[in-house]
Order: sequence, then structure tokens, then C-alpha cells
Amino acid sequence: MPRRVYRVCRARYARLDGAGARRAGGRWNSPGRAVVYMAESVSLAVLENLVHMSRQDFPTGYVCVAAVLPDGIAIATEQDIRRRANPRQQASSQTLGDFWFDSGETAVLEVASAVLPNEHNYLLNPSHPDFARIVADPPALFHFDSRLFS
Repeated sequence: MPRRVYRVCRARYARLDGAGARRAGGRWNSPGRAVVYMAESVSLAVLENLVHMSRQDFPTGYVCVAAVLPDGIAIATEQDIRRRANPRQQASSQTLGDFWFDSGETAVLEVASAVLPNEHNYLLNPSHPDFARIVADPPALFHFDSRLFS
């Protein structure tokens, strides 16, 4: 069954090209690797943003981008990568993500959210050939509820 994944971000980062993560790196990738971070639900995508936001500035100019991971697309899991990377070594999430990216095995990696460990984020590799099978909806305006910042 196809899986929908979501990204809540400033409009200028709505393109699913991984350019921001390539420039700055992220929890699951070192700088130089273009990775798109998405979540299994809009609410998780919001929470993933909230943990990085300043409470002084109300966020504006955000959009939500949904994408469909089609049936049959291979999805690696965090556990798969941990086993293959080096099962005797406790590698950082960034090292594991780099291992996944560099292996080129799949266009998608499913990882546990650090904010809600029982929910999942999805890393997409735009340079993988299967990435072209992932269909994104046009960005939709997203407004944060002001009560989140009171």
C-alpha cells in the first residue's frame, strides 16, 4: 500500500531536492549529502519543527508538502542499516545515514523520530534512481496554531 509522508517547512525549502541538508547536514547526514527529511504525519512534521524553533518568533511563510512512496519502492530501516554498517560498533545516526546514502541501495530510509520514538521519519535520497517514482503534491500553505507559541 502506498505510504504518504509529509514535510512542513518554509516555502523556499519546499522543493524536495535536499539542498538544505546538503549544505548544513542534519541528524542523519553529513554536509555534502542531499537528503530530504519527511515525517509519517503532518503532526510529527510540526513537532520536528517545533523542537528547533525559537519561541520568540511566530513562524510564518510555511507550507506542507505531501509525497507518496509508491508500492514496491524499497525502504531500508534504521535497524537494517545498523546491522549492515558495523554491528559491533555503536555508530552515530549521522554515520548510519551516510552509510545508507553512500550505499545507494534504496531511495528511502525509515528512522525513529527523536521527538516521538514510536513514530517515524523518512529520509529520501534525490540522487537515487527510484526517487523519480516518489510523487509530491504541490506545497499547501501551512499555518501554525498560535497556542503553540503562547
